[in-house]
Parts: sequence; structure tokens; C-alpha cells
Amino acid sequence: MNKLFGVMLLLTFTSCVVDYYDGRLKIVNQSDKVICFDHEVDTILDVPSINKKEFFINERIEPGDTANVVLSGSSTKWIMKVSSGKDSTLSIFVFDYNQVLTNDWNTLRMNKKYKRLDYKLDDLNRNNWTVIVE
Repeated sequence: MNKLFGVMLLLTFTSCVVDYYDGRLKIVNQSDKVICFDHEVDTILDVPSINKKEFFINERIEPGDTANVVLSGSSTKWIMKVSSGKDSTLSIFVFDYNQVLTNDWNTLRMNKKYKRLDYKLDDLNRNNWTVIVE
């Protein structure tokens, strides 16, 4: 009886862990430059600058590469996040890696040294959650 209880307990904990992440969003760099990106459920880029530049330097995407963007909390976290935004739209902010290296975060943000790509939830679903940067 104790073994059966142990197996049931193990299965319960294992099933809770399976649905914890959502990695459906993919950013494909089809440009000829190294890029970095950020994402918001608003059309305005987030203001806090603490460690933002360091994050971008570490999270770059080389030309021809793809990055999966993973959110924790649920296997449907991306759908919930985009649905919570204005007009169910996700904005992807794409930066030239060299610009990130030579400018501070506030300069990048204030001078709009980025390209903004907006995708409605329907667009993301239709494109299989793949964003292509050209």
C-alpha cells in the first residue's frame, strides 16, 4: 500500500512539472546582421534600463539562427500574455547588435534605434508563433 501511495505521489508531482513552460514563440533572424530583441504586449518599449544592455549582449541571434522564447508558468503562457495586451497584440522590438554595443539603453530607446514588429494573436497562430526578422 505504501508503494502505491509513493507512485501516485510521484505521478502527481511529475504531471505538475510538465505544463510549466511555453516555448512556442520563435524569432528567426533572416537578416544579414546580428540582432537582439525584446517583447512587450504594448507598443511601447519597457523603460527600466537596469541590466537591459547586458541581457541583449548575451541574448543575440546570429544571421540564419532561430531563438525560442520561453515563458514559465503554464503551457499556454504566451497565449495568456498576448491576450492580456491591448488588442491582443505582441510587439517585438528588434535591435542591431552593434548599436546595442555602442549605445546605452536610454539612447537606444529614446532615439528609437530599433524596428518594431506587431503581431495580433491571430497572426501569431497563423504563422505558428514564428516571427521572421528580415
